[in-house]
Amino acid sequence: MKKTALGLLLAIGTLVLSACSATRVAYDNADTMLRFMASSYLDLDATQSDELTPRIVRFHQWHRSNELPVYSALLRSASQRAAEGITVEDVAWGLVNVRSRYRRFAARAAEDAAPVLATLASAQLAALERKFAENNEKYAREFLSSDDKGRRRAQLKRMLGRFREFAGELTPDQESRIERFALAHERHVALRFEDRQRWQRDFVAALTQERKPEELGRHLAEMFTRPEPRRSEEFVREDRRWDEDLGQLIVDLDRSLSAKQRAQVVRRLSDYAEDFAVLAGKRKEAA
Repeated sequence: MKKTALGLLLAIGTLVLSACSATRVAYDNADTMLRFMASSYLDLDATQSDELTPRIVRFHQWHRSNELPVYSALLRSASQRAAEGITVEDVAWGLVNVRSRYRRFAARAAEDAAPVLATLASAQLAALERKFAENNEKYAREFLSSDDKGRRRAQLKRMLGRFREFAGELTPDQESRIERFALAHERHVALRFEDRQRWQRDFVAALTQERKPEELGRHLAEMFTRPEPRRSEEFVREDRRWDEDLGQLIVDLDRSLSAKQRAQVVRRLSDYAEDFAVLAGKRKEAA
């Protein structure tokens, strides 16, 4: 899943880009994409696939009606904040909202899919574990290489790309500030990866142990809404430090923005807000 020109957007933009889609066309076809992803990860049989399809359609309708208006409002507020200049409090506001919307999204999806997930056979769970392992291997190879230069280059490239997506070209000074932040938080990247692997193990364990749909749905929803109890003390400590340093980075970058960069970020945020408002309105028209 995390501004001003560079930051608020990074938090809110991450949410809207990952939780649904950045374009109206893609979002309108999100249910098809979700079915494809589910089949890829879960290796569903025909009966399970038929059962999951209407659930995805209903989830998509719920998301359009209930979540998109909230995304639009958040993005409009982010645009106004970016126009005026970002504060540390603004960054904290963005992170809180991003995480809360993501957790709501994920918990609802898990509860809706639980009746199908509860029917997964051991061979399907094994296939899911293999898919997780493949993705983890790819991620580790790209972002956690033992080659220091290669690892740092990949991590910095990803972070710079996120900022450039909304602010356009960065100055050498802005890139240096972002690089210093990335270098100071290398351990955080590794801890996030460990936390992701731990969550995957807990997820598969829940699917193995809980065979009653309602209980499974509650269990999975809690995993998304209350992840903190499962996390290590080191992760919690480093995650808090990451939040604090990110806030300061964004404030510093905000002060260095050119008029062109600020205008681009404000416009990008406004455009997304409009896109989500239009997409939410389509549901009203169809009703």
